[in-house]
Amino acid sequence: MDDLMNQAEPRTLLLGLGVIVLLVCALQVLYVLWPQFKQFNELSESHRILVGAASGEDGLLQELDQTRAEVERLQHRLHGDMAGLPAQQMESYIIGRLQKVSWDTDVELISVQPSVGQQVQNFQERLFEIQIHARYYDFFAWLRQIGRELGFIVVKKYRIHPQDQALADPVLGIRLTMVSYRMMSE
Repeated sequence: MDDLMNQAEPRTLLLGLGVIVLLVCALQVLYVLWPQFKQFNELSESHRILVGAASGEDGLLQELDQTRAEVERLQHRLHGDMAGLPAQQMESYIIGRLQKVSWDTDVELISVQPSVGQQVQNFQERLFEIQIHARYYDFFAWLRQIGRELGFIVVKKYRIHPQDQALADPVLGIRLTMVSYRMMSE
C-alpha cells in the first residue's frame, strides 16, 4: 500500500481524498440531516395548522351551528312538524293537517280513517285511509303540500275515478292509503 502511495501523483491522491470527504459529507446529509429537516418541516406545518385552528374558534362554532341547523332541517323534512309529537297526538295532528291542506287547495276531504299497520324493521306503520273529491291539478297541489307539511309520508295505494261526466277537468273521486312511519321506541 505504501508503494502505491509513493507511486501515485499528489494530485491523484488529493482528488481521491476529496472524493472520499465529499462522499462522507453526502452520506451525513442524506442519513443524518435530511430526516431532521423533513421532521422540522412537518412539525412547522402542524404548528401552523394548530395556530390557525386555535385562532379560528369562531369558525368552528359557526360550522357547528350550521351543522345543527342542517340536522334540524333534515329532521323536519323527514318527520314534518310531527317530530316531537307523542304517538297518541299524531293521528289528530295528521287529520287536522289534512283538513287544513284540503281547504287551502280546494279539495273536499270526505273521510279519514286512521289505523295501525304492520311493523317494518324498527318502525311502526300508521295507516290513514283517505277519501277526497278534487280536480286533477288541485289533487296534485294537495299531494305536494301534504309532502311539505307532513314530511316523509308515503302513498301506499290509491284508486281514482271520475265523479261526473265532464270531459275537461272532471271532479275525481280519490281513495288513497297514506302511511306514516315512527320509530318503535317513540
